[in-house]
Amino acid sequence: MEGLAGAEVENVGAKSETAGAESEPERSFGDVREPPAPAASPGAATAIQARPPYRLVRAVSVDVALPDQFPTVTLEDAEDAEDRHDPIRFRIGMAEGVALAHALAGTAAPRPLTHDLFALALERLGVEILAVRLTGRIGATYFAELDLLGPTGREVLSCRPSDGICLALRQRVPAPVLCDGRLFEAAGDVSPDELGGPSRTDELGGPSRSDPLGPADPG
Repeated sequence: MEGLAGAEVENVGAKSETAGAESEPERSFGDVREPPAPAASPGAATAIQARPPYRLVRAVSVDVALPDQFPTVTLEDAEDAEDRHDPIRFRIGMAEGVALAHALAGTAAPRPLTHDLFALALERLGVEILAVRLTGRIGATYFAELDLLGPTGREVLSCRPSDGICLALRQRVPAPVLCDGRLFEAAGDVSPDELGGPSRTDELGGPSRSDPLGPADPG
């Protein structure tokens, strides 16, 4: 297995919601995705409590295991002091792997990569990344969302996990990366727990796509 963090690019082969006026005390990382409503009905409170818990995770590596041509990201449960949960691993595209390797190592490319540019644009526009959340898994495909807070309010956007993690790590203060706890407990499919419902689609009109995870799906 060959780590990408120290490699050069050529060596690798290349909903909107308004934040609540007040926040509840002692809220966990997972609660940041659902601002408290001014007047929540009993039914709404039950729905919020029914949401699966989110756990803080950390990206520990992005590697290429030959002869595989795609990098693999490894995420560990940062709250699991007893090592009860196995790491989550998924494959991503080569360009995203290079960008994530730079972000993990804290290095900069000779010229800004796409994620560097996007992170700078968000900062200049006064947009804060509240969190990146892995929300589910279908087959080998993981789903994620980017939780943003800007001058016009709250926005939650579907994204690929690799893009979200890269942007989170490129913040001046890295944004938390969260993972639906069911992804650690279940071995099969986990229906995406998305803010606004699982039927939400991306700008192209289809289901929000995750990172490329199949031999015929290099992204």
